[in-house]
Amino acid sequence: MFFYLYGGWILVRTPAVVISGYRGKIGKTSITMGIIEGLKRMGLRVQPFKIGPDFIDPSYHSLLAGRECRNLDSVMFTRRTLVSQFIRNTRDADIAVVEGVFGLYDSYDGITEAGSTAEVAKIIKAPVILILSAERTNRGLAAVLKGFLSFDREVRIRGVIVNNIANEKQRDKIERILKDYGVEIVGMIRRDEEIERIMGYRHLGLIPIEERREEERRIEEMARRISEQIDLKKVLEIAEEAEEIEAEPETSDERRVNVKVGVIKDRAFSFYYPENIEFIQAHSDRVYFIDSLNDKILPEIDLLYVGGGFPEVYAPMLSRNEELLREIRSRYERGRISIYAECGGLMLMCDNLVDLNGKEHKLIGIIDGDVFMERKPVGHGYVRLKTVKDTIFAKKGDTLVGHEFHHSRLKLRGEESFAYEVIRGHGIDGRHDGIVKDRFLASYTHVHVLHNREVFLNLLLSSADIK
Repeated sequence: MFFYLYGGWILVRTPAVVISGYRGKIGKTSITMGIIEGLKRMGLRVQPFKIGPDFIDPSYHSLLAGRECRNLDSVMFTRRTLVSQFIRNTRDADIAVVEGVFGLYDSYDGITEAGSTAEVAKIIKAPVILILSAERTNRGLAAVLKGFLSFDREVRIRGVIVNNIANEKQRDKIERILKDYGVEIVGMIRRDEEIERIMGYRHLGLIPIEERREEERRIEEMARRISEQIDLKKVLEIAEEAEEIEAEPETSDERRVNVKVGVIKDRAFSFYYPENIEFIQAHSDRVYFIDSLNDKILPEIDLLYVGGGFPEVYAPMLSRNEELLREIRSRYERGRISIYAECGGLMLMCDNLVDLNGKEHKLIGIIDGDVFMERKPVGHGYVRLKTVKDTIFAKKGDTLVGHEFHHSRLKLRGEESFAYEVIRGHGIDGRHDGIVKDRFLASYTHVHVLHNREVFLNLLLSSADIK
């Protein structure tokens, strides 16, 4: 990273490259993993990023880079916050490798560029390597590339990687077709059924790395095989074309709150933005990590934070850990802890989880209702909420932007009080989100601390007087 001051602002330049595709499900994550693994093997310090609100893909990039992958989200973050996130995390890196979201120009509203990979690439002034798929096509790739190059000339597409090459004959044809478009052919990736199996999907995404720790060597080997089919020197040359970014100097927040926090983080609950955890660690007395599948008792805490994940996959194990479930409910009902839960955490707080086979799994029971698994997404995408009453998290009148992704539906038995009116998204019933009680909030929406630091500080302050 190179930087200097100019009129009180910081001008920064970090070698960086954005890996995108002309559509989704084209192999972005696998190829990004290959690039990260290859560059790290060359001795470089690689800082990975993921555009959008993803939890799962970043977990793979973190494994291969040996450092936390960070999100760059132009919907949840302001432009200033996004730039600060990029600069802060590349200070000690040799190169930034950024995986895009969906196709290069696809956006969250489908009309403007908002939330798109193209928008973020322009904000961080990084060149793009575009992934094309050779599956059932040949000369048509030239038309796709030409269209992408001309669609937005502020987006600097400097290289292409062709994925799903069937054989050498097809490879030779595609190389000849693409060579005259002024972009580097950075890689030609053979179709590989084993890689497809390793990178198989659950719902609409990969299986979280937290559930695959015993497969780490296999995943690293897969990334190495991909990296060997990519010209990493060309990747570095393209990354050097990243331009200077102008940013305001950051200010630090030294406030600390006299509160102890427990975070349930394990195979069932692994969806946490690292910045959320880091903020809580920096502003509280102590953070304890709890395994909901194996731990039997809670530490002495004031606040319990339960993120998202796949509790439905581990529902039998969760249900069998009756000691922990009873203690969480008992501590809350006796006024000993506050609880903040997101998505999978919301599910954990219900009476029962009913799986796709109709089997009930008993859970904590703070929320008087059951959660039913569905085969298709119930809520998927960005969420905009208006807070309609004060909670441990936000104040009445606050607007929050987050995201949801759930295959479950909550059916309440009695009257529950809601924290939010849903302006965009689904939430609990299409109109509301956030079950709110005294010192309790559970919603389907995930919120990033970089969207609103104050609500996470509110969360700590609201639990500070529990003794």
